[in-house]
Amino acid sequence: VNILDKHRRSLFWQGGGTKKKYHLVKWSVICLSKQKGGLGVKDIFKMNISLLSKWWWKLEKEDGLWQTLVKKKYLQKDTIRSVKNKLDDSPIWTNLLKVKHVYLRGRKILTKNGKNSLFWEDSWLKGQPLCINHPVLYDLCDEKGITVYEVLRRNGELDFSRWLPPFLFDEWLTVVDNVFSYNFENQDDITLWKWNSKKKFTTKSVYYYLSTVGNT
Repeated sequence: VNILDKHRRSLFWQGGGTKKKYHLVKWSVICLSKQKGGLGVKDIFKMNISLLSKWWWKLEKEDGLWQTLVKKKYLQKDTIRSVKNKLDDSPIWTNLLKVKHVYLRGRKILTKNGKNSLFWEDSWLKGQPLCINHPVLYDLCDEKGITVYEVLRRNGELDFSRWLPPFLFDEWLTVVDNVFSYNFENQDDITLWKWNSKKKFTTKSVYYYLSTVGNT
């Protein structure tokens, strides 16, 4: 990507010649949209992240041979949010993992049966992750990657690194009460996209987000 961008900058400033010329405007400014004062030249780095993020959406929303193979190899014991990089991962999977955090920012889970929703880290209850609303309980819990479904199956009995003092135990009981008051349904969780009005993934929405936020 960096090499391609170098050639694009050279072509833009030098044209077909070999003589170097001064760069009067930053390349990052040229890549801005025309509405923001740029020339609308696409940033290859951001486009690459946008296209790679699309594979995460396809992995979650579509069925096919490659999805089956990937899930069998990498996601048998993990969800998309919990899976981590390993030394024996393929280069392609490693590259996908590098952009996963961007994809997760735009992804939203509508929890139904909870099998694809992380109990602590997904925003499935009261609009924010439980790890944010209850940070001490999260830190003490030995099962940070547990799914909502598994918590239900075990009737809210999780392992903590030490006994909870009375005030934390009361807080945990409140969490459990809220969990079992949730309107669960006997169907798969639904993956939605926050950065599009139709709740469907588009590479354009990721590119716009990266261009607006200015970092990854």
